[in-house]
Amino acid sequence: MDKFVSTVENHEIPLHPLDTQAAFLNVPYHFFYPNTNQSDDFMPNDVLRESFYRALERFPILAGYLRSEGTGKTTVVVDRNDLNMPEYLESTSNVLFSELQDAKFHHSSWPNGLSTTGPITVASANGRIKLMNVHVVRLKDNTGVVIFVSMPHYVVDGTGFFSFVELWGKLCTVERTLDTVLMQQTDELEFVFDRDLISRSLPTERKPLGTETVNVYTGFSPLAEWLAWLSPNTRGNVLSKAKFSSNVVSHTFRVPQQSLESLRKKVCVHVDDLELKVDATHVLAALISKMVAQAHKKCEQNDQSAGMISTLVGWVSRAVFGAETSQSLNLLADVRHGLNIADQGYMGNGLIPHNTQCSLSVLETPTDAETLAAATCIVSKIYSNADGPLVASFIDMLLARPSCFTRPMVYLARHPKSLVITNETGFKLYKADFGDGLPEWVCTIPSFVANFIGFLPSPPNSSDIVVNITLKEPVMKHIVSNEFWRDLATIVY
Repeated sequence: MDKFVSTVENHEIPLHPLDTQAAFLNVPYHFFYPNTNQSDDFMPNDVLRESFYRALERFPILAGYLRSEGTGKTTVVVDRNDLNMPEYLESTSNVLFSELQDAKFHHSSWPNGLSTTGPITVASANGRIKLMNVHVVRLKDNTGVVIFVSMPHYVVDGTGFFSFVELWGKLCTVERTLDTVLMQQTDELEFVFDRDLISRSLPTERKPLGTETVNVYTGFSPLAEWLAWLSPNTRGNVLSKAKFSSNVVSHTFRVPQQSLESLRKKVCVHVDDLELKVDATHVLAALISKMVAQAHKKCEQNDQSAGMISTLVGWVSRAVFGAETSQSLNLLADVRHGLNIADQGYMGNGLIPHNTQCSLSVLETPTDAETLAAATCIVSKIYSNADGPLVASFIDMLLARPSCFTRPMVYLARHPKSLVITNETGFKLYKADFGDGLPEWVCTIPSFVANFIGFLPSPPNSSDIVVNITLKEPVMKHIVSNEFWRDLATIVY
């Protein structure tokens, strides 16, 4: 660690409005490594620790602290004399790796205290928000190692997160093997933290934003304005007590690529726009959107038959907030592609949400290839429209209203049928090799926030898509029993 400190140069990184979009959330993942060869020298702690600080030399932002200027403006300060060092913990467990395998890595089998952060970004014991938390757990009889890593969305998205973990693995391998070729390749990697790269890459053209997106970000909300005014620490405390994860259930499924592609072809038969690019993940997003809408309808029907009190509560809710006739679907897209900077090593947040309102009358219809095509077209049109001019218009809107970053969160909280879907299949979940092979399983924390859907890649040697679904428990019950979904997906846990 002392060597790392000696390399630090004082600097400040004003965060971009894109960094605030999910700033209240962490990016937490667990990496499960088996000691397949029963090696005594399996992922040694001292080398893991030393290479971690070497990787940190390339990511000094993770040792900075947040300085809030209010209403959405935040700066990361890296001060050599006042570093906010990442939390790096090591422990041992009485759990065997084979026990994790037998449980299909279900969280009930995990070592106690494995996850050291939750979904919401909150201050640590010293009163500061750590910009990285790490927990290395060595399993019983050295049968494996589990590494938990968490970083707040203030400083990275999935691209930056997995780039750091992959770099850490490469440097650990170099330490252990003295591989000069790998060392040179690692030295040549470029990581850009300067948020001005986004501004410099914006095109001059602009494209009108969708009405729904504008309404979400510009609609006045006293609660949203208050949350934006709070400091990151206070906002984290408030949100952590809001119980976003209460009565929430997460399930993980595997969807065979071959089955999904077959479904995509059936759906495309009913797509009239022959120029519209329909990806398999678009079909998957549309299917989940329909399933969730159908599940909510069944929950409402069950409430109405449950008794007079439930019926009265539902009536009051509709009288105050109005009956929901649409589902707010928020699809996260990476601006790096729209701005043509995907190859420039940008490590800041590059995700923007594209919001659209999907009519419940469309989503609640029984699912077949034809009705699924109608929902898929909505999704595909959103992604096909996410080009540079649209990104530029979105950023213009954020710059004009720095405090608007809390409005989507408040909007989603008020509309329980809303969904947020993120496609992480292109992220490097299974690229971090510390010298003893790739992880056998990678996953996030057991319960994230409600109405959040994540598409993840499968472990190596499989093209399946892993789908993590987090919903309120009554809604989830109808998802796991949905016949169309059961024919397509297999539950992992």
